[in-house]
Amino acid sequence: MEGDVKVSVIVPVYQVECYLERAVDSLLEQTLEELEILLIDDGSTDASPALCDRYARDWPGKVRVVHQENQGLGMARNAGLDLARGEYIAFVDSDDRVDREMYQALYEKAQEGNYPLVCCDVEIHYVEEGRQSVSVTYPRRDLELGDYLLRGNNITYSVNKLYHRSLWQGLRYDKMVFEDIALIPALVTRTPSLGYVPKAFYHYYRRGNTLSTSQVGAMGDVVEAFRLFLRRAHPAYREEAVYCAARQLYWNMTQARSVFLPDFIGLLQEFSQEFLWNRYLREDGKLRELLGYLDRQVIPRRFVTAHWHRALPPGWRQCVEENFPGCQVVELTERDLGDSLPPGAAQALSRGDGAYLEDYLTLRELCLRGGVALSPESRPKLGLNRLRLHGAFFAFGGEEDLDLHCYGALPEHPVLQALLQSYEEPAPRPLSRRLGDLLQLGLGFAPNGRRQSLERGVEIYPANVLSYDMQDGENLCRREAVPLPPGLEAVAVPLLARWSRERMANWNLYKRERERKGAPPPEQAPAPAGVSQAALDQELRRLAEVYENSTSWKVTRPLRALGQLWKGGRV
Repeated sequence: MEGDVKVSVIVPVYQVECYLERAVDSLLEQTLEELEILLIDDGSTDASPALCDRYARDWPGKVRVVHQENQGLGMARNAGLDLARGEYIAFVDSDDRVDREMYQALYEKAQEGNYPLVCCDVEIHYVEEGRQSVSVTYPRRDLELGDYLLRGNNITYSVNKLYHRSLWQGLRYDKMVFEDIALIPALVTRTPSLGYVPKAFYHYYRRGNTLSTSQVGAMGDVVEAFRLFLRRAHPAYREEAVYCAARQLYWNMTQARSVFLPDFIGLLQEFSQEFLWNRYLREDGKLRELLGYLDRQVIPRRFVTAHWHRALPPGWRQCVEENFPGCQVVELTERDLGDSLPPGAAQALSRGDGAYLEDYLTLRELCLRGGVALSPESRPKLGLNRLRLHGAFFAFGGEEDLDLHCYGALPEHPVLQALLQSYEEPAPRPLSRRLGDLLQLGLGFAPNGRRQSLERGVEIYPANVLSYDMQDGENLCRREAVPLPPGLEAVAVPLLARWSRERMANWNLYKRERERKGAPPPEQAPAPAGVSQAALDQELRRLAEVYENSTSWKVTRPLRALGQLWKGGRV
């Protein structure tokens, strides 16, 4: 087929043994005969590589296969671009499919108008919900490029477009999660003209996926992707591109990925002049809300830890970098103490108080440059990123006392400055006690274990948010004070009792409200098949004893035991 290939279709393949045949078969059925299929196996460990090889054997000259180590979707597409022989290029994701006339229709449209790029509509299949909807690319048959950028429908998709190979000279995908956003809209701005076929030829199957910690953290690539889009957009369509990015950013900030809101704010501020003076944005009542973020301060995306004459625990840095890829990590040790010390720190040094000096080093760094302080025992989660919107945040570690295993603040925050000044006193009290006193006297802090919003943008969180994981879905950082098996947590009995009382109070409030509205009480569920009521009661009594008598609360084991009993399984 070499020399007369009209369209090269690039299909990245990774762990899709259940869907690959549907995708490839839909390409083999294309009415456009002069088409080659490039299957780029990106290090799959399931049956996908064998399926690729079978297609290459059965369709020699039509299907080509490349096997490579896993590098990600963008790198697999790049490998296909380097091998493609077609006059035009297209992409298909290996768990989707296309209608049989798709590439003939797009190719003929390209030839008819001498278009270097042609696009179509997309039918989205919501697999779990069992429904479909058509995402229309443009409201009219004749597409105007500037207006298309302003509307932005389907603009970030790679797969609903046919590209002349000349468009890819000097362009390749980035190695990131949101490689489409980083490249495709900018590529569109460099296209002299654009054709459109108003039919939903491409079928996109959207599934709910379970992501690993590293994959969830890598979702922050979306911010860098928008940064690259804005940098790469052609000057001729600069205003339209900025407005297009604003529309996408608004959706991400308010609906899809609000956990990255502090990072999106940083991006808006980086391009503040372009957003501020964009005429389309100023005329859009809803999107004008973005301009309100241009003066919003956020805590820097840097994590500071201090370890005095001890090594960081295994896995600490990996945990931080998996949840916050690309963040700045600052490690402070005894070498960073310096010669000129305030009296409080000097006395701690003379008595060899490492914990005291770790607090001092961390506080000094945060006061100067801002960021999030993490003790070597802390294990942060991605949701901690939201707290960067505060001026400063702290948390309880017990019923009344504050905890400094995880806290954060803007540079030169007044609370941190006052705390740092307190080291001028000889032999001051522990930092957490000084913080509590300062907040009580200056900002009206109440040592009651509850969440509080104070002046100066200070937010206080209960212990289950930043100290202990109570398995209630609210934890953003936990501390590993003692080694425990995964899923278990050591919590002081008084704190556990308080947390349990509050949960019971919330439950009773809910029941009273439900009864007030006249809702009938739910029927008591019978004992599961194969388990007697007596056995169930005995298990409940055993769990109550564990709860009341243990010196540390092991959350998940009792819950798992009860859940497995209901299922009739083994613990």
